[in-house]
Amino acid sequence: MSDKARTELLGKRLGGVLGMFQSLLADEMTLSISRLTDKDSRAQTNLSLWALRAAIPDAKDVEFEKNVNGALDQIIKDAASIRKHRHKRLAHYDLAVSLSAEILPVVTFNDIRGVLEKIEALLNLFYWEFENTTMFFDTLPATDLTGKMEATAYKAHAYDLLEAEGIVPKMEWRRRVKM
Repeated sequence: MSDKARTELLGKRLGGVLGMFQSLLADEMTLSISRLTDKDSRAQTNLSLWALRAAIPDAKDVEFEKNVNGALDQIIKDAASIRKHRHKRLAHYDLAVSLSAEILPVVTFNDIRGVLEKIEALLNLFYWEFENTTMFFDTLPATDLTGKMEATAYKAHAYDLLEAEGIVPKMEWRRRVKM
């Protein structure tokens, strides 16, 4: 949704469905970030960034361990509002939040993206330390997930333009689709 014109066109054609998809995606990213930053409880070990840090063998390179600790500390700091959002809205129905007596911190797309980029950088510290390479994480274009939906919205837009120009008779689509 970084392109305003694209967002407006999709919003106009998809209505509330687009907002629902955006909300679900934001919730899923919030949950994923929170899970990755959850510390272990007494009863359960989590697959988390903390577990990754704990798996560092006695580092030959003290600088590596220092960099990992610094990166993890920054991720935890930057993820604080995301984690609070998860605790009070997604994981539990916090009473004060549910009754609008307490306002949740605002979590923006840029907040989520920033934490994800820091997690990628942390993982690349490990890739570099143990494999002498880095990973390019931005390999799945959004259109791989939303391509058909976007094409349908663009087709609807083109159809409306053709109908407005009189090229296609008004409501022709109803005659062609059996409902």
